[in-house]
Amino acid sequence: MATYVMSDLHGCRTEFNQMLELIQYSNECDELWIVGDICDRGNESIPLLRQIADNPSMHIIFGNHDVWLEKYASDLILAKKDCGCIDMTEDFVCWLHSNGGYSTADQFMDLSFPQCHDLRLYLEENRRFYQHLNIHGRKFLLVHAGLGDEYFTPDVKLSAVPEGVLVWAHIGIDDNPFNDTTMIVGHTPTFCYGNEYSGRIIHGKNDTIYHIDCGCVYGKALGCLRLDDMQEFYVPSSYPSVY
Repeated sequence: MATYVMSDLHGCRTEFNQMLELIQYSNECDELWIVGDICDRGNESIPLLRQIADNPSMHIIFGNHDVWLEKYASDLILAKKDCGCIDMTEDFVCWLHSNGGYSTADQFMDLSFPQCHDLRLYLEENRRFYQHLNIHGRKFLLVHAGLGDEYFTPDVKLSAVPEGVLVWAHIGIDDNPFNDTTMIVGHTPTFCYGNEYSGRIIHGKNDTIYHIDCGCVYGKALGCLRLDDMQEFYVPSSYPSVY
């Protein structure tokens, strides 16, 4: 049995399935943790989310994009049912217009009503913002964005950190406050830290923090980390490079 982590899939279902083939993923023996942002920006957000939801060996940790879909899923169902309009709040418009939510919302509303409700319930029941793991005696913390500066202390309790920080923080390469725990984070594509990191997993602070959003939806690569031996795997993106 092996434990894998990926992040920021953003609807890149083709690359996701190529990665499963590359690592020879076994639904019966292996375990996969997805560290946020399954949906938005890419072409197959809802088919990808449904595929993950149907697989009990795959687990999700919420990112900011997953928060948006879970937040507005009920409103989308009501709009589908009554052919009505959703209240166009600033946050809702920000999701649709600026963060790739249009295709996700359209694909969601194209589902049948039972499928919509099943996916809404899946998100509600799996609303998780961090996960501690112990793999062969090594401690890991999986969290989408990391911790903000005000929570950057070794004795911080994750339960006391606001969910908005865990999904929205923008951290430095070495920003892990824990001495005995390896952090695995996504959210910020690695090319944002420098061209030398484009499409690659970043090792920070003596390999105690790994940034694994390799920018697949931006035309870079999908990265995957096997926690048992810290081996890295990559699948090139089929999307055009935009940066």
